[in-house]
Amino acid sequence: MDQQNERWSALEIRLLVAFVAVVDAGSFTAAAKELGYTQSGISQQIAALERIVERKLLVRQAGGRRPIELTPAGEALLRHSRILLGQLDRAYAEMLGAEEEVAATVSVASFPAAAVHLVPATERALREQTSLRFDLFETLTDEESLTALESRQVELALVSLPAPGRFTVEELGDDPYVAAVSAGSPLANQRVVTIEQLSGQPLIGLRLSPHEEVVEARLAAAGLDVQRFRRYDNNRLIQTLVRSGDGVAIVPSLTIIDTDEDVRILRLAVDLPPRVLALAQLRDALLSPATRQFKQVAMPIWRHILAGTPHAWERAS
Repeated sequence: MDQQNERWSALEIRLLVAFVAVVDAGSFTAAAKELGYTQSGISQQIAALERIVERKLLVRQAGGRRPIELTPAGEALLRHSRILLGQLDRAYAEMLGAEEEVAATVSVASFPAAAVHLVPATERALREQTSLRFDLFETLTDEESLTALESRQVELALVSLPAPGRFTVEELGDDPYVAAVSAGSPLANQRVVTIEQLSGQPLIGLRLSPHEEVVEARLAAAGLDVQRFRRYDNNRLIQTLVRSGDGVAIVPSLTIIDTDEDVRILRLAVDLPPRVLALAQLRDALLSPATRQFKQVAMPIWRHILAGTPHAWERAS
């Protein structure tokens, strides 16, 4: 056995448990309290883990809001530790004969726009075709969804692309940008709105993200004053503001519930890159049989909705 294998053979599960607990709790003291050790006991376990991997994993900060910081090596080990501990939990449940109950529930993180449009049809199909239970973990942003995925709170996440390389993603379809206006707006009877018509209007959008910044730059290049945007995370608030005539929303189409009779959805004359939705999972993570079955049922439905459901202007034509 070579020296590297000898080191790894000394790795114990309890060391990974202590490592993850320190990161999640934010301090050695809090992790010790959670796991029933003394603080020195936790410190010794982290030191043992660092000797095995021959890398510094954690840096203790003097005071401040974040007393513990991960090194790059620590970030890499944390990702794999969560996967390993999650798989061990599943193995333990199966050995106890509880796997059937555990596997019957599939946890998926999703931001509101995707959840509102994609989840109802999925739940109907699951009831009709399987015995699976669907546990929706609602988030406001992709970052929150990916954090839930990485912390093993969920096995899958509906996100917009791009996603970090530590996740495996399967593309579902495009979510094009539209303009949403109040039914009482002078623009409401149009099917297409131009940049000139948007000039001077109060504008509403989603919180800036890398993709939203690209969209904003495209609008600015077309001559729109993007400083007029008010940006929010909450889709319901955006819809309420549009309905009351407080602005024109330029957002991905799924942001707006198009059955709202007080809101009209219009095409944009400017070509904007659509938001691309995908289903994400932790790279190298083993999915439960239930989650694999869920994907077989849900993904065709989601792709069909994104590709085939007509938008409001298409139904009106």
